[in-house]
Amino acid sequence: MKLDVNTDATIILTAKLEKLHKSAFPSAVRNTLNQCAFDMKSKEIPNSASKNFNLKSGTKTLIKKSLIVDKAQGFDVKRMKSVVGFGNPNNPLLKAFINGLEKQEKGGTFDNGLRYLKGARGGRVNGRVRLKNYYDKSKVISGRSKMKRGKGTKKSKFVARAYAAHSSGKMMFIDAMKGNFLAKVKSISKDSKGKLKIKLNLMMMDREDKPSKVKATNFVQEAGQNQFKKIEKIYKEKADFQFKKHLK
Repeated sequence: MKLDVNTDATIILTAKLEKLHKSAFPSAVRNTLNQCAFDMKSKEIPNSASKNFNLKSGTKTLIKKSLIVDKAQGFDVKRMKSVVGFGNPNNPLLKAFINGLEKQEKGGTFDNGLRYLKGARGGRVNGRVRLKNYYDKSKVISGRSKMKRGKGTKKSKFVARAYAAHSSGKMMFIDAMKGNFLAKVKSISKDSKGKLKIKLNLMMMDREDKPSKVKATNFVQEAGQNQFKKIEKIYKEKADFQFKKHLK
């Protein structure tokens, strides 16, 4: 994004600022650039992300917190720039979150963590994930279906965990031929021959078994384009402030 102070809409305003005071013009430019950067952080980028892909509850706020502004400084207009971008945090979870946003911007492949299936999306492949189905470690029965040391077979351990999940309303992990899943137990019953039937609703799948590809949304680029439409208006506002300041 670039502020052109020599367009038809701004050239007269720029000339007046330069005659007003030696600091008036650079101050108006600097304040315009910084205002645009902070608007990108607090409004345009989060709003564009919300528009371009489904956000979990609280993600929009997290995006705002992850964005950092490096403000324009000094009075040399030719060297002025204000930069907004995602930081490089020490927190590994936040790093993974920002890496995911970069893939949403440019396109890429998610090959770790869990991805939501249609069971969590109200039965629709591309539906929005229902709030009650968001992953919560505290609402998952511990353990997997693989054989471990201790009493019981793989099948008996699976059945025991299924009963525990069904009675508590929690989800459980399942290691199947097609991958690792997180599922809700819909019902447990026996048929006429006494054979146990466990109905499952698959909610999430491990991405290591089936990576997810996302197309580029260019949501940050779109945010910049939206902000650029306002830049001349902001410049006028900052110029008006300088006139009021120096013409008291």
